[in-house]
Amino acid sequence: MSVLNSVPSGYDLRPAYYDNFQCLASDCNLSCCKGWRIVFDKKDYMSLKRLSGSPELNSHIRNALKRIRGKPFNGAFGEFRMIGENDSCLLRCENGLCMLQVEKGHEILPFVCRIFPRKEVPSCSGYYERSLSPACEAVLNLLWELPEGVDFRSDPCSACQKIPSRPHTLEGCFQEIRSQCIDFLQDRCIPLPQRILLMGLALQSLVDGETDLTRWMARARLLTEQASAGGLLPAEEAEQHLPSFLINNIRIILSFPDRNDDFKGLRQELTSALTLDVNVQCQGKYEISVKEYQDARARFQERFGGRDYFMENLMVSIFFHLGFPALETPEALWKSYINFCSLYSVYRYLSVMSCRAGAAGDRNELFRLIVYGSRKMVHNGLLPDAVGASFLQNKSSTLAHMAVLLSN
Repeated sequence: MSVLNSVPSGYDLRPAYYDNFQCLASDCNLSCCKGWRIVFDKKDYMSLKRLSGSPELNSHIRNALKRIRGKPFNGAFGEFRMIGENDSCLLRCENGLCMLQVEKGHEILPFVCRIFPRKEVPSCSGYYERSLSPACEAVLNLLWELPEGVDFRSDPCSACQKIPSRPHTLEGCFQEIRSQCIDFLQDRCIPLPQRILLMGLALQSLVDGETDLTRWMARARLLTEQASAGGLLPAEEAEQHLPSFLINNIRIILSFPDRNDDFKGLRQELTSALTLDVNVQCQGKYEISVKEYQDARARFQERFGGRDYFMENLMVSIFFHLGFPALETPEALWKSYINFCSLYSVYRYLSVMSCRAGAAGDRNELFRLIVYGSRKMVHNGLLPDAVGASFLQNKSSTLAHMAVLLSN
């Protein structure tokens, strides 16, 4: 990854594939118009309330608009009603297009619909950053078609704005530290899990008080140059830890709110595949079938073994999209690393489970699990903070514990 270290005001930064994004519209199998809540602020609610169109559109808007009563959360004031077996937005046409957009154009959509899956924010990197959420099938298609990895672009941007610099020493070096982390993730001399662990080893020295950035970057580069390819743990030890790996991921998945959305049904599929009854727990312990996962893992390797770059691309994309690593404090830095390891672990679990017994085990199923998981973990932000806090509270935030998360 090659980016400017000294950033002039008014420049953007984005993955190169950002420029190629295009909504799949009627060809989308995993529509963002169904399967989850679509909420918006008061301004968008009132604009839709006052909108005048064809009699058919006016009728649908009246039926679709729903005011969120009580204290608004995160500025949410209204939402679209979701109906039917697929829990679809009332404004969604049979061909998958939005009735609002078809009749009134893209700009009339609520901001949340207009911007998804894009994210555009001024960053402490000095850039105005643009990224794409993996909660969209079209984004995964782009990542699938990048066997050489993710590159980044920067151009002058008249609409860009910088955020004020912050006093913390590490935050002042965010761009350099983040660039080095992405270099770790894209160094294909060693397997991806090993790269993530080496990245943690480098970040740990910052947590421990290293302030000489030049010295830190030199040591970080040496870590990958001196690393030898291999597993994080001996194969036998990794298999011994497999139940812990599975239970951790199942707990994360079960922790998501039990709403009537696409992930609710998927969660039942995933737990049933491991012969786990989600309603039966014994003092917080789960009885699971490790062999079912091992068989799925073998099928996954057979079908997708030549696509290792896709998981790399996914994790690089997420790392950039979520603004990792957090550098406000040493504690925040380590917590963000734990969160990233947890994200990798869940995505690895979901990917393997796309080849569970009875599943199609094809790219469509792989994308389905990743998209629905991303809508919970990345787009709705249900995973990172809670998981990181849990590991810290249980004193299981060491690199040794992270090796278990990354080893299966």
